[in-house]
Formats: sequence, structure tokens, C-alpha cells
Amino acid sequence: MGPQHHHHGHGHHRKQEEPRVFLRERRKRKSSGVVWALVILCTVLAIGVIVTGGTVFAVYLLYKPKMPYLLVSDARLESLAYDQSGTIRELRLALTILAENTNSKTDATFSRVNLGVGFRGAEVALLRAADFSVARRSSVPLRYQVYSAGRQLNGEGMESMYGALRAGVVPLDLFGKARTSWKVGIFASLRFWTRINCRFLFFYPGNGTAMPIDCRSRSP
Repeated sequence: MGPQHHHHGHGHHRKQEEPRVFLRERRKRKSSGVVWALVILCTVLAIGVIVTGGTVFAVYLLYKPKMPYLLVSDARLESLAYDQSGTIRELRLALTILAENTNSKTDATFSRVNLGVGFRGAEVALLRAADFSVARRSSVPLRYQVYSAGRQLNGEGMESMYGALRAGVVPLDLFGKARTSWKVGIFASLRFWTRINCRFLFFYPGNGTAMPIDCRSRSP
């Protein structure tokens, strides 16, 4: 009875151990499967990033996208009447702004054109334009005949205007922004704000022409 009892106890002990070993192996296989799944996922993501980057680079080399911009091609102060009370009674300014699209493979659109003309911080006139398109490798002129009257200057502005008229050089600022958009192939439509901020010095009294200046908008 003793040996049989001993044999029976040993078999019972083995039956208890076997499920534990099996459970341990199953956990190990499950953990290994998760690791391999993560490795495969990371590999797929890495390949996707490489392919996307290569595609974007190829499109860039093909299209070589360039930012559309605004460029002032002509500016002339035609008349300026200013009285002792510090009021601009009349200001006439002829301004031509070119909307430039130097891209060779895609048209561009300009929208929300919002520009202003100012004198030493005082806003003299607002300039607007409806949405328009510019064909590839071309430009569209925006011709403004600016008229402003009744603009009251503050003390600092009055002193600046007196000094400018005595010197025969009147400074006027052009500032503002426009929204540009254009497509790069079939993959993306690019949209950027382009901002302009220039100061023109006009010979006035005189012929009203401006000193030469490269006034164009910039995109971030």
C-alpha cells in the first residue's frame, strides 16, 4: 500500500504542474505575437512615411511650387491738399499692383485682398479687390485710383505733414494682406497669406513720382 500510495501522489502532483507549464507557454506565445504585430505595424508605418516623403519630394521636383505675391509696379501722388487745422482735404493717389504667379504648371487664386494706405500711422484709404485667378507664369494688374478726403491728423501727424511738405518728400505707407491658393499636382492645394508693408517717398510738391523701391508681399 505504501508504494502505491506514493506512486498515486506523484501522479497527482504531475497533473497539477502540467496546466501551469501549458499556461506559461501560451502566455509566452501571446506575448511574442504582440511583439511581432508591433514590429510589423512599425515597419508598415515606416514604409508609408518613406513612400509619402518620396512622393512629396518627387512632386516638388516636378512642380517646383513658388509663392504667388503682390508687387507694386507704379505709384504716383497726383494731388494733396492739406489745411492748417491738420486735415487732409484731398489726396489722390494712382497705384498699380501686380498679382504675380511665377509657377509654371499651375494657376493661382487671390482672395480676401485687404490693403490700406496710411500716413504716419493714420489710415488714409482702404483698398479692396474681388477674388480673381492668375494663370501660370503671368500676372494680373490691380489699378487703384485712390481718393481720400477729410482725414484728420493728430499732433504728431500734423508736424510730420508740415515737415514733409517743406522738404518736398511725402511718405505714404502701403500695408495689408491677401489670401493665395494654388494646387501642386493632384495631391495638395496650398493656401498661404501674403503680406505687404512698404513705405513710399513721393516727390511732392513736384511730379508726384515715388523713389524707386522694391515693394512686394511676403509669405511666411
